[in-house]
Amino acid sequence: MESIFALVDGNAFYASCQMVFEPSLQGRPVVVLSNNDGCIVAANAEAKQLNAELMARVHSLGSGGYASAMPDNMMFQPYFKVKWLLDRHHAKVFSSNYELYADMSNRMHQLLGQFAPRQEIYSIDESFLELSGLHPSLYPQGLCAYGQQIRHRVRQDLGLPVAVGFGSTKTLAKLANHLAKKKSVYQGVCDLTAFDETRLSECLAQVSVAAVWGVGKRLSARLQQEGITTAQDLRCANSARLRAKYGVVLARTAAELNGHSCLALEEVAAAKKQLRVSRSFAHPVTDRQQMAEILVSYSSRAAEKLRREGAVAQLVTVFLRTNPFSEDPYYAPSLSVSLHHPTDNSIQFAKVVKRLLVQIWREGVRFHKAGVLFSDLQPNSRLQYDLFATPARFVDSPQQTQLMQLMDELNHRHGRGSVFLAASGASRAQTWPMARTLLSPRYTTRWEDLPVAKA
Repeated sequence: MESIFALVDGNAFYASCQMVFEPSLQGRPVVVLSNNDGCIVAANAEAKQLNAELMARVHSLGSGGYASAMPDNMMFQPYFKVKWLLDRHHAKVFSSNYELYADMSNRMHQLLGQFAPRQEIYSIDESFLELSGLHPSLYPQGLCAYGQQIRHRVRQDLGLPVAVGFGSTKTLAKLANHLAKKKSVYQGVCDLTAFDETRLSECLAQVSVAAVWGVGKRLSARLQQEGITTAQDLRCANSARLRAKYGVVLARTAAELNGHSCLALEEVAAAKKQLRVSRSFAHPVTDRQQMAEILVSYSSRAAEKLRREGAVAQLVTVFLRTNPFSEDPYYAPSLSVSLHHPTDNSIQFAKVVKRLLVQIWREGVRFHKAGVLFSDLQPNSRLQYDLFATPARFVDSPQQTQLMQLMDELNHRHGRGSVFLAASGASRAQTWPMARTLLSPRYTTRWEDLPVAKA
């Protein structure tokens, strides 16, 4: 039986989540900002249409000078650079509301799981569905009609717009989803399994190789130098040559474009290899004690995630960064240490990150961002210790394990931060959390933020 994959992807997901609870925003430009209200990370269709005016403004200014600093596309640009344009068109601007987006994502993925026997949650707004096991009688009018049914159900139940792409491989399904979004003729659903060879070749010849899943900007530039400029070119390229020059991954992508399924559905998420907690600050941090409190807070948060996933970490990295957009000299130090004994203990991590901070700290520097990275993760059920290391009596003691479990239980029951390490400074007012001055209510996760229906 031929494989059939579907990729369902939310349209401008962050912006769409905001619009669900403010219907008056329909037809109005909406954008969502990154941490500290820095850059634009999501924009609805009306906001993206403003890129034409932005590009015209750049061309009118000519080359060099101020024009060279003007962006011609607002996506991922600092907010201050395009604020004039957004204000002119009365755009609605939001700070990132991660709590809302995560909850809406969970609801969407649970709903999509009802449409196929197997599902892979690929990202916060994308799900692969495998329909190979479905009898065609479940979609008697064809896959396009089934895709429209999915779109209607998600829109009706959650208010979110999605696009659906069907293909005989995951790569083709991803490409079909791209076409469903970009070309209005498909009305949000594209079924490449219904294309014959001639029509499929003509379609792929109009798609840039950079739009193929897994290729990206850097690799596409190398491919274009060899004359591989479209998805069809990559599809027709010599497999052995691709493997020899670019590796097995690209050769596998080309095979997928030819309808040979090489990427199976991953119903169980792969174990994480790293765990990172980092944030940029609302105001620069110049005090080492304050930075120590920040890093202890981050490492405690990461340790909590480790314990929740039943894992421990061997390698700890601390990194700092100044603001790359400021006039200050750029400074981005980092330092790592390998622990003798893998652990998930918050107290042990607090000691380590404070020790690393002392070695990379530089007085007088205005730090804009900091973070911790845990690597060499492994399940705590099968630890591999250093044969010649000193026994870890403190870290592995039953008392310490019980203490961490009790902290997690109390924080789960009474809210995050109810119990914390004194070294994190969480007991006093903190000035370092990121700025989110345009934050919307957490409509779906907090009683006090529930939307009120007015008569």
